[in-house]
Amino acid sequence: MTEDAEARAARLRAQSEEGATTLDRRQQAREWAEKQVAAVRGTAGSEHGDVRATVDHSGLLLRLELSPLTKQAKHEDLAHAITAVVRQATADARNQVREVYVRLQNEGVIRALPPFLLPAPEVGAVTLALPVRGNSPSKRAGDQAEVGPPDSWLKEEPW
Repeated sequence: MTEDAEARAARLRAQSEEGATTLDRRQQAREWAEKQVAAVRGTAGSEHGDVRATVDHSGLLLRLELSPLTKQAKHEDLAHAITAVVRQATADARNQVREVYVRLQNEGVIRALPPFLLPAPEVGAVTLALPVRGNSPSKRAGDQAEVGPPDSWLKEEPW
């Protein structure tokens, strides 16, 4: 073998090893990302914590917690609050998943974010009208002092 051929062969071997190392690094990064995404939990709660939701990385509802005070809410108001809190939790999960992929993109593992990873829409705060808090539409402001959820409801099993 001539010196030019040996140098070329060595260069090709080095390029091949570099390519294999890059592929291994990308595979490890993808496996890391899959684990990170699988562990994502989006959470949200209403303004006073009476309604809380936890979803997985795909937005699937895993847990819904309602304080005992929610029994006093109008069904329509409670349904609205639950829906809004679940949407907030889903937006939280979506943003966490997006952060994982943005990190991969910043590290050069992927060129572009998957098209399904658009930023989550902004979801406003959720307030549940409860008569005990004095924020029921039928009450005037100041009729009753505001009361937070009791500490004990956090320790109870969900019903």
